[in-house]
Amino acid sequence: MIQFMGVEEQHIRQMAVLLAKRHERERKFFPYFPAEFEEFDEAETVLRKILERPYISGIVAVRGIDVIGYLLYEFKESVERGRYVWMDYESIAIKESEHPRLLRLLYADAGAEWVKNGYFHHVMMVPLGDRKIVAEWLDQSFRYEQKYAVLPLKDFEPQTLTPLPNLVFRKGSGEDGPLLKKMALWNSIHQASAPSWLPITKETMEDIKSSYEELSADGDAYLWLGQQGERVAGFHVYFRKADPLSLVAPMNCVELPAASTNPDLRGKGVGKAMANYCFSELKKEGFDYIFADWHSPNHLASYFWPKLGFQPVMVRMSRQIDPRISWAHGR
Repeated sequence: MIQFMGVEEQHIRQMAVLLAKRHERERKFFPYFPAEFEEFDEAETVLRKILERPYISGIVAVRGIDVIGYLLYEFKESVERGRYVWMDYESIAIKESEHPRLLRLLYADAGAEWVKNGYFHHVMMVPLGDRKIVAEWLDQSFRYEQKYAVLPLKDFEPQTLTPLPNLVFRKGSGEDGPLLKKMALWNSIHQASAPSWLPITKETMEDIKSSYEELSADGDAYLWLGQQGERVAGFHVYFRKADPLSLVAPMNCVELPAASTNPDLRGKGVGKAMANYCFSELKKEGFDYIFADWHSPNHLASYFWPKLGFQPVMVRMSRQIDPRISWAHGR
């Protein structure tokens, strides 16, 4: 018989074993993930760090004296989502011998309390190594929002592309702030169009413009711009991704938080040429991997990045419960 109960100190070590074993299975698909988290002690360090957060809670599934699964969750609030529950990449694991249905049982037990207290929006980061696990969440009406992927640079070789007239690349500088501010519109306008339909409010747009403008003065950024004559053709910006507690960040990796091609030049090969150049430069800098993400309904990004060799390793999924459940019970 399975019992569900709140996480206590006595459970943490067994939870760490489940997470370490899950990571071992994920590394069979993604061998560039950090190997140290297959160790129980390292996995326990990650879990204890999560449990230090102020609004974190969790449950475990116990059979006899054995923890066979756990679910950690955090209560959050934002302008875009309102009140919601967040489950991080490390927040869920079950014993390999258990049926994936155990995930549903954990979710149902914890989720009943969330909904009772008005948390109708549920968001989670899901590993992609085991498709049966992904299928369980899809069956619970979760949907894809954002994909996260890795490109190994070890075997990357620049593609042979047809040269584009007058297209040149250069490093960005502090003088490029106004240009980057203008380029902030490119992605946002595209994201709001079909079939992505991701709303961008005026207030959010101003924040995005400011953050883009600040990139030019960020000494930690690897920033490159492409120009074709007098026009800016596109840009890429990268940062070293160094999170010692991340299970998905390979060693010696950079993250690509923003990249875009001038809308007037899309479909002409500028994006490929820009990626060719930037990936080559990053390889010269000594980096081994690039980490990137994109909005799943964004049809351009969902086609472009995988075609360049990016392998999805994790997906953000969400579910919006109909709030009428707070009063509509069929009676």
